[in-house]
Amino acid sequence: MAPNALSPVDIENMNDAAIEQVRLQVSDVIDPRYDTKWNMLRWLQSNDFNIPKTVHLLKKHLKWRKDRKLDEPESQSLLQFSDARRKHAPIDIIGPQRKEDGDRLVVVDRAGRIDVSGLMKSVQPTEYLHEMFRSFEEIQRRLMKMEAETGVQCYMHYIFDLEALNFDPTLLGVVNGPFRVSWQLVGQHYREFIDKFIVINSPSYINVLWSALSPFIPEQSKQRIVFAGSNWKEELLDIVDKECLPERYGGMIPDIQCLKPVDPIPKSLYWKLPAQYPTMDQLHKVSVSASKHRMLIYKVDKPDTELLMYSHNENDITITLYYSKNKNVSENDLELAVAPIPKCGLPAMDLFDYNCEYPGYYYIKLANEASWLLPSTYRIIVIEKESGKELEPLNLNEKWIKKGQKSKKK
Repeated sequence: MAPNALSPVDIENMNDAAIEQVRLQVSDVIDPRYDTKWNMLRWLQSNDFNIPKTVHLLKKHLKWRKDRKLDEPESQSLLQFSDARRKHAPIDIIGPQRKEDGDRLVVVDRAGRIDVSGLMKSVQPTEYLHEMFRSFEEIQRRLMKMEAETGVQCYMHYIFDLEALNFDPTLLGVVNGPFRVSWQLVGQHYREFIDKFIVINSPSYINVLWSALSPFIPEQSKQRIVFAGSNWKEELLDIVDKECLPERYGGMIPDIQCLKPVDPIPKSLYWKLPAQYPTMDQLHKVSVSASKHRMLIYKVDKPDTELLMYSHNENDITITLYYSKNKNVSENDLELAVAPIPKCGLPAMDLFDYNCEYPGYYYIKLANEASWLLPSTYRIIVIEKESGKELEPLNLNEKWIKKGQKSKKK
């Protein structure tokens, strides 16, 4: 050790001091069930121990956890479900990588066998993302349990199996669209979970996929991605006990006990407009020029008003929700209510539900950041859940909004 190098004890003491500073500043919003040393440390690590930045981002995450009731029993969670995602694109949580004192959770994603085309025709953007959040909430519960038992920070080994992946013209669009966006949003909320992201059974055209995806991956994350070679079973057994791996990966656990089937999606699951949804013609069409944004303004009169936001977009667009007690304020003075959400174009109409905790003005910002040349159209209508009536934007008469058709009275 160099003369001026910090000892492990010194580093731990510095970590503990930083953790206490963060804990003190979020004490008014954190749920005791989430308040662990290791959860605090993960947020600090992901922000290079910048305490103000950590506190700012963690508070946003904690508000999101509260809004979606993620620290309550899972049955009370307000995350949406996706049968297509859960049953036909499952993530399998195997368990610790060692028979005793494991500090890495083994997770398997058999992405190569997923019916990608069928999945994209079956899911709504928000429910697809929420199903991923559900998986990562379970992973987090497992990690927290392991940390309570071992007394050390735990991570996961994520085995990304591309066996049987077929190249088709839509694959690059999915990789660069829904796949990339969903992982970016997962990364916003679940920090420092992955130790190794291990890609096995890579197809011959993996370089094409990697070229499309790699520009969006932070350098720190790239260092954790491992492209295993033809001897990938031996590589896995170097980091995972044989007793802790499924048989198909060189282990001893019968596959049927730990791996859910990955079957094609039947056409009966393809998305169809539910009877209670507005029609596409009823949604207002908002035109957003390339590299520009639009702002829709809504007035909410009562606290705890639940809004149902139905939307559809054919091209990538980013949506952000802001709040203000007053109407005439600059964007810099608005309070962030929901962090920016990139939304990819999918066939299904999306449903995003949001509880307006306070009366006042809510601003939906639509940003066409992905395009340099072409405008994008975003269709949207906002319904008050309790009354079932539309909440119209105050600026509905702007020339860049084409009003949707009024619903016919039955």
